[in-house]
Amino acid sequence: MALGLVLALGLLSACGGGSEAPRDTASLRLLNATTGYAGLDLAADNGTVNSGVALGAVGAYASVGTAGVALVVSHSGAAGALASTSRTLAKNEHVRLVAYGAAGALKTVFIAEDLAAPANALTRVQVQHLAPDAGALDVYLTGADDALASATPLAPALAAGSAQAASNVIAGNYRLRITGSGDKADLRLDVPGLVLGGGQVGTLVLSQGAGGVLVGAVWLVQQGKAAALANPQARLRVVSALAAGARVSLSVAGTAVASASVSPAITPYTAVPADAAAPVQLTVNNAPVAVASPALLAGGDYTVLVWGDAGAPSTTWVSDDNRYPTALGGAKLRLVNATSGTPVALTLKADFSVVVTALAPGQASAFAPVPATSGARLDVSSASNATLGTLTGVNLAARGVYTLVMLGDSAAPVADLRKDR
Repeated sequence: MALGLVLALGLLSACGGGSEAPRDTASLRLLNATTGYAGLDLAADNGTVNSGVALGAVGAYASVGTAGVALVVSHSGAAGALASTSRTLAKNEHVRLVAYGAAGALKTVFIAEDLAAPANALTRVQVQHLAPDAGALDVYLTGADDALASATPLAPALAAGSAQAASNVIAGNYRLRITGSGDKADLRLDVPGLVLGGGQVGTLVLSQGAGGVLVGAVWLVQQGKAAALANPQARLRVVSALAAGARVSLSVAGTAVASASVSPAITPYTAVPADAAAPVQLTVNNAPVAVASPALLAGGDYTVLVWGDAGAPSTTWVSDDNRYPTALGGAKLRLVNATSGTPVALTLKADFSVVVTALAPGQASAFAPVPATSGARLDVSSASNATLGTLTGVNLAARGVYTLVMLGDSAAPVADLRKDR
């Protein structure tokens, strides 16, 4: 009798009558390190992993399968995938999928979250450079008042898309500064109060600013919380485009961008507070000029045109897209009509191909892709097809970003070509 019962149970198990074996699973979550996507969703094998993940935030872990998991990142509340990928995961593995890049060019990368923890007095830090248009960067962790001149980078010459291997630092409070590679004066991010906890493992994820040059960061503790380290600054330059000799001064929240700049002239970019309420002060020939405070986005690049009649000047705020060209081997070019006097609309040709048509005074065109070449010819003409300026033998480098500014009286303007990147 007992033998028969054992045989019956064995047959029942072989036929699937027993409980199903548990499925191998891993833990997955999404980090939003993009530029411009305020909310992102992540789905795995058509099931929701995270939804509505804000900029600089990370979702909660969700259990997913391990074999060839199909993943889709989408914009919250919008149809269609922004990015699709797949991944085979290990059983019980913890992984984050990082979404990064600008709107229309979203990319993803996986980062493992199972590194061994250091001793309690240390923090294990890895750096992930996910700011595609920022170029190579140096990353510094210093005391709040330490001079950058004597500091050694934690991650030197880190190329876009690459990661610095994890290294141990003493736990504590740090000031995070990021510069262009090899140039401590080229400050891209400066934020105090980064807390590195003892016994923690974390990743500094570098994210791209709106203009393409400045960067932000997210400190993400392994299997823990994210802290967004937004850039408190934007970059601004002034095009003084009034009648010859007019002096223009402009400051944002007390930071001088132009100081008695003699028109026509273009100032270099200056870091200013990224604050919609930051007061702007403008004077022309020492006379105050009323100007609205612009909404300067964190990490953005901007140009303000001061143009028209020096007795009643106008201002135009332009958002500068200083990201690298998307076309391999190509360059980007735009036109700024900063002429004074009789209003004239301008047309720009590059090697006899029209790039910009009928650009009104006080306006900047969108960037247009142009071939990279060492001998370009640039022609600017009026609506009546009268040539107002010609540049020959122009070097338009691959991945270069250029602005051609037409300055001075519209009857005989001066062409000023600037390499923005």
